[in-house]
Amino acid sequence: MMHRPKMIISVATIILLFSCDTKEKITTYKIKKSEVIQPRDNITLTLKWTTPSAWEELEPGNMLMANFNVIDSKNKSTNISISMFPGDVGGIENNVNRWRNQINLNPQTMEEISKYIQDTPLPLLGDAQIINLNNPQNNQGMKVVIIPNQNNQTIFVKMMGEFDSLSELDYEFNLFLQSIYWGE
Repeated sequence: MMHRPKMIISVATIILLFSCDTKEKITTYKIKKSEVIQPRDNITLTLKWTTPSAWEELEPGNMLMANFNVIDSKNKSTNISISMFPGDVGGIENNVNRWRNQINLNPQTMEEISKYIQDTPLPLLGDAQIINLNNPQNNQGMKVVIIPNQNNQTIFVKMMGEFDSLSELDYEFNLFLQSIYWGE
């Protein structure tokens, strides 16, 4: 009969031999985050975020959850807003063309639009899509983040203003996006 220490060493050696790979490679895995938030007993989750201190909070207004005014280093104003709607509110093509119209750009087909949609993960909300629009003729631009929601709703976070201002505020805007989460 094998002694216990010898048996443990033998089992560990076998595990090590079969688990080691002689090839030098790194394997990565992507695990999809759950798309469903299970509410706990009688607790309603709401969208929350951390607002940068330099942002001026404005009245949300019609169809907005939040509305901010941000002044850049050249004293130019940029608007940042959050809205949430049921479903996909007409789909990507209709939404992008509505936003393009807001900065005086012509509509595009979904094939054209798909060339500049960027998929990005948000750490607290999951997958999102970013759309950057720029009209060089009037120096207007817009960055819109589309976040599909697990409750058949879509969240839109939009930054709109002069293109130069958007570039300057991009880092701060991205930090703001990463702070958005569902909380009590």
